[in-house]
Amino acid sequence: MLDRTAYFLSKSSLWQRRMYSKLYKLLGALALLVPILTIGECRRQQDTHSLSKTTWTVRKVHDGDTVTAVNQNGHVEKVRLADIDAPEYRQPYGQAARQSLAQKLNKTPFHMTPNGRDQYGRLLATLWVDDRNINRELVAEGLAWVFDRYSPPTDLVAAEKDAKKARIGLWEAADPVRPATWRATHPRQ
Repeated sequence: MLDRTAYFLSKSSLWQRRMYSKLYKLLGALALLVPILTIGECRRQQDTHSLSKTTWTVRKVHDGDTVTAVNQNGHVEKVRLADIDAPEYRQPYGQAARQSLAQKLNKTPFHMTPNGRDQYGRLLATLWVDDRNINRELVAEGLAWVFDRYSPPTDLVAAEKDAKKARIGLWEAADPVRPATWRATHPRQ
């Protein structure tokens, strides 16, 4: 009887040792992983914050809501204007949106208020020339929709409402087609 109890206890303690060993390895991995992730996120936030303190110029205007910008240190960023969605280039008012954005930023230094990155790695930002909000100006001119998937800034919503009421830009049409809908029916060739 004693041998059987000793055998059971030795099997039980072997199992416990294995489980504790696995638990300690897991805790050790977490202890290493958490600081690495935290440092990475802090650097990302610091990088985004430092981007807002620099002066930028446009290198290329891709369309009505995307530019490639370069700062005074030579750092290049592809920037998607936050909270707006301009028509695609081949869509009605797409060329007008691109031309308006190019004109606003042509050889003009600007600043950005970063708002994270999108799924393509582009910096999401509000662009400022002096105290002018370029994102808002495009919406007010009827050259962009407010991107309302999340809570859009109220000044953009008001600018869109005013543009609709005045029937300017893309709001001249009775029912303008949003870029996402247009892309679904007009795939790239």
